[in-house]
Amino acid sequence: MKKYTDPPQLNVSRRFPDNMMSAHALTLKAKQGDKGGKKVASYAIPAFNITTIQGINAAFDAFETLGSSGLLALSNSALKHFSAGDPISGLEIASAYIQARAKRSSIKVATHLDHGDYTTESGRKVVQGAVQHLTSVMADNSTDHANKVARSLEENIAYTREVVDMAHPLGVSVEGELGVLAGEEDEDTKSEFSTYTNPDEFEQFITETGVLMVAPTIGTMHGPNKGKPGTKVKLNIELAHELLKIADQVQPETIFVAHGASTLYPQVVDYAVEQLEAIGSSMAERYGQTWKNFVGTDWEQIQGLIGAGFAKINTDTENRQTFLSALLGAINENSAKIDIRWYDKKTTEALTQSYLIKLIMAENYGVWHEPKINVDKFKFDLNTSLADALAAAK
Repeated sequence: MKKYTDPPQLNVSRRFPDNMMSAHALTLKAKQGDKGGKKVASYAIPAFNITTIQGINAAFDAFETLGSSGLLALSNSALKHFSAGDPISGLEIASAYIQARAKRSSIKVATHLDHGDYTTESGRKVVQGAVQHLTSVMADNSTDHANKVARSLEENIAYTREVVDMAHPLGVSVEGELGVLAGEEDEDTKSEFSTYTNPDEFEQFITETGVLMVAPTIGTMHGPNKGKPGTKVKLNIELAHELLKIADQVQPETIFVAHGASTLYPQVVDYAVEQLEAIGSSMAERYGQTWKNFVGTDWEQIQGLIGAGFAKINTDTENRQTFLSALLGAINENSAKIDIRWYDKKTTEALTQSYLIKLIMAENYGVWHEPKINVDKFKFDLNTSLADALAAAK
């Protein structure tokens, strides 16, 4: 077994572009209950997977409305989408736009590479590029996708430690993963099986890699079908607390990350089915049941994770669903509207509502300034425009 020297500490003196911070710095504030310099209960930061410029705009609008910490995650497939199939150019384009928005923002944000695979030549190039352009990276080396098995602990540690050695001196925080998460998030992130994180391996993993952010597997799943319709997803909260005790002994600043944590709002499903029925019976018959079969992770379960040290809550599927529901509504409202900007506005404002409600649920508001709305009054409703929803929450 390879013997490791002490891993490099995260360079917390690194100055990122205006209003940019590492994901660890933001999530540590959440775990420690730091809001505006005041001590409150621990809260969580939803990490929004961003795939378009409109998604970035919607997220910033939500962050600035609530005074929230912002965490924008970019997957390999999203980076390719930003730049005609080239993830490295996608990194340059997406990060430059986010930095431009952050420069004139009232809040602080972090950018994060989601599911960076350091085990392949192409994956290594993306991770290396992300270290240069983003403020945080995930080194997801827990799965041997070619053979569809969990990668050995020794290999996972070795690959992840390489990323820490490269990123931490530059102030870029690193997230590792221990265990395998089932499901499909997008074309570049999928697994047909899952495994729980082994507590006996956990201490060795965080000690030898030096990661300050870690995604243990405790029962969540990627994708829109996290269980059977009519049933609630059951997470292993007991295991989460067991891992937290280990982390607090080794490195109290360790942040846990929940992958596959989308909650899938029932009102979004209802709205989509209504739009399909209004468009035509054939559409409703063909796709309505698919929408009704979507199963997310119950929010009460996620709250249990927040109490067990999970300060980064990944969310993607619920926002994709919100976008598609709003697009169906826009098409149903005016199928002959030849103005792409009109459809963009409809879907972007719907995404903003989706982001707002998740930030409120996670209690990530009032961190950098007081919210511009009464968070207790905000209602997420795709039948209501964003302007009206905000006005009603004043």
